[in-house]
Amino acid sequence: MEEIEKVVPDIPPNSFDTDFIHLVELTHILNPFDFYVRPVKYKSIIQDWESMETKIKPARFNIQDLVIFNLGYLRGGRKYIRGRITRISKVNNFLTCDVFAIDYGFKEKSIPMEYVWECSQELANIPPLAYNCRLANCYPMEPRGFTSETNEAIKDFIGGEPVKMKFLGKKPNKILVDLINSNKESIAILLAIDGYSTIGLSSDEMARNPIIRGKRIYFHFKELKIGETLHVRVQSGNSLNGFYVARVSDYNKHLQEIDIISFYARRESSLLPLHLVTGRLVCVKIDKENKYERAFIKKVTKPNESAIVQLVDWGRDEEFNIDKMKYMHPQCLRTPVLSIYCKCEENQAWDNGLGCFLSPGYEFNITIKSLGHNFKFPNKVNISALPVPDNNDDVRALPDNIFDE
Repeated sequence: MEEIEKVVPDIPPNSFDTDFIHLVELTHILNPFDFYVRPVKYKSIIQDWESMETKIKPARFNIQDLVIFNLGYLRGGRKYIRGRITRISKVNNFLTCDVFAIDYGFKEKSIPMEYVWECSQELANIPPLAYNCRLANCYPMEPRGFTSETNEAIKDFIGGEPVKMKFLGKKPNKILVDLINSNKESIAILLAIDGYSTIGLSSDEMARNPIIRGKRIYFHFKELKIGETLHVRVQSGNSLNGFYVARVSDYNKHLQEIDIISFYARRESSLLPLHLVTGRLVCVKIDKENKYERAFIKKVTKPNESAIVQLVDWGRDEEFNIDKMKYMHPQCLRTPVLSIYCKCEENQAWDNGLGCFLSPGYEFNITIKSLGHNFKFPNKVNISALPVPDNNDDVRALPDNIFDE
């Protein structure tokens, strides 16, 4: 008890140090506005309590009594924890109770009274070790509140690891906190980046917030079939072990779609520095052509300033400053990604009279031999030359830069 008495008063919920980072573990979560944490330094104490046994039965149980109950009774195990009775019921002449676990933050229902015992006065004098929290700067995307996907996402972000908690203020019956795991960004920002929530300081700011509106957004990729033969043009690449092509018919349609992408991109907000993170979908401005291309951030080269992005419709990587990046508008995702990631055997290439077989714009056929996965794994293909055109003036198969000189 002396060890407990030395540790427990150290962090009372009404006097957290705003300049100190507390290492905590998540014990129970309903949503980002309602969850419980417990300082990691109490872990050994909790483990001792969970293995203790008590045989003292009170004369009677009452609502609000602090008791010890066996959480593991259903599985034939023993895990003793403190709880406060919130309800007593009688079912078929058997008494059961609902108990709120004060050191964890969850409620256990319909516990038979045979698994409930009196809490000693020494343990009863120790305040609850779990604290009811609300995540700061985090707001739901929808007026009805957080979705189940958001609630699962915060669990995934935290996982089983301890997290760093900073006390920011008090709310009625809760403390306002910021949580940070092993990632650079806080949990609130990670949720916003992935489209599970938005950030801000008030409901008014939330309405103006440009971060992400709606659900999580993804690029869509064209469905390919094994054995399918496509007439394609080269988009980019310097090796037959990994290059990008586009179906010629899709490319011609994309030339019109790029104006629509640019139209919506120009109306979007500029990317905030805190959202310059790997994996973010963005539209980037190509100054030379005064248009926007779809992309995702592949690698941050200078935090808050610049990053290498992959232009998904071309397959190539380029570095852009953040002032050239806009948030991805949902209307920019109407059409699937144009480029197809491929690989083939080097000996399938033929002498085409060009300096590089993979010159952008050069056309040939591909036949799908095995499927890859988006931009992670290339589709294995066979390549073959196009039939010789009847009209020698047909220049479809010439690369884009053939007339540059």
